[in-house]
Amino acid sequence: MLRQPKIGMRRLRKDDGAAATTLVIGMALLLCAATVVFSRIAQAGDMRTQTQTAADAAALGAVKPLRDHAVELALNSLIPNGIGYWATGADVDDEAQKYAAKNNGDVVGKVHQTGVLGDVAKVAVASGDCQLKKDGELTAKERKDLAEHRNLCTDKNGRKGIGRRAKATAIAKVIMPECRYHGMTGAGNPDGGQIPAWLECGGVRAWPGGDRAALSRVFKIRLVDKKDPMPYTGLPYGAGPTGPLPDPGPLPPGTPEQVRRAIAFAYAQLGTWYQWGGSCTSPSRVSATPGNCDCSSLTQMAYRAAGIAIPRTTYTQWPFVRHIPPGQVKEGDLVFFHPGPSGPEHVAIVVDAKNHIMIEAPHTGARVRRVTYDGRNPMGFGRPYDSAA
Repeated sequence: MLRQPKIGMRRLRKDDGAAATTLVIGMALLLCAATVVFSRIAQAGDMRTQTQTAADAAALGAVKPLRDHAVELALNSLIPNGIGYWATGADVDDEAQKYAAKNNGDVVGKVHQTGVLGDVAKVAVASGDCQLKKDGELTAKERKDLAEHRNLCTDKNGRKGIGRRAKATAIAKVIMPECRYHGMTGAGNPDGGQIPAWLECGGVRAWPGGDRAALSRVFKIRLVDKKDPMPYTGLPYGAGPTGPLPDPGPLPPGTPEQVRRAIAFAYAQLGTWYQWGGSCTSPSRVSATPGNCDCSSLTQMAYRAAGIAIPRTTYTQWPFVRHIPPGQVKEGDLVFFHPGPSGPEHVAIVVDAKNHIMIEAPHTGARVRRVTYDGRNPMGFGRPYDSAA
């Protein structure tokens, strides 16, 4: 019986061990490679998540000045509905970048505002950190950039190189509550009436003695899926009852643009019916409705179209304006009539100071009209804006 030499058996067992060792090392290398791949995938996923968070924060931060300005107006007795981003004085790009940076992101390009009031903002953000590319992933141009230290980014470990940055977008919107006065019976009527007792927004008392934190919760900022289809021009909105504001006609040289828009708004309401207590937000020439104008809502909304917030009633407009001597009246000034126990009970807007012409919403049963104030014994005149404007 032939026997296989023992040396061969030993050699066979030794070969098996070497093969097993090689297999283990190979598997270990594969696992290491897989770990690196999965680690890079996980890192990329983390970057995308963090960048989306930064984009969300940037979009919400971009519109926050409008929300805060609206709250401030309400706390000071002014209904803020219709006030746009132009009134905040904020730079929307700076605001977005501030909140993106707090979340390790950078705004890409310009913030895209939409909506007549600029109350919707779309923001694109890139991650502050990057995932460095491996040498084999670099293009010829990227190799040159790397050698010349151009277009470099920094990873989370502080290493610089050519890399990928995650990108994300977000859209945010300011959602204004309905605000209304209480105890406003007769306000804006030449026959007199009560001073507003208080202002409510979204069921929360705003003025007097409003709580800023509670009020801010009803002036909401929310992430949304779509932009507003209406463009934002950066200028105060303006439309008459049926369309764009009309040309206010020739005005003296140096007349501020805000005044031109206020007067144009007043002209757009000519022929619409007076409505005691009306909001002047959608005046009708067919019949008097809650959207038609009374005397003080006409002047309030005229200046709102100009981007200037003034109080709602004659009683509160009178102490708000800077009083002007009769010989210094200009177009856009307000003219007040009928002094009563609480102040003037009628107001109109001057549209031709030289010829003493005003536009007024006169009284129930009448239409908004352009008439002279000669012979009407004005109580006084006031300017609701800074003359330097």
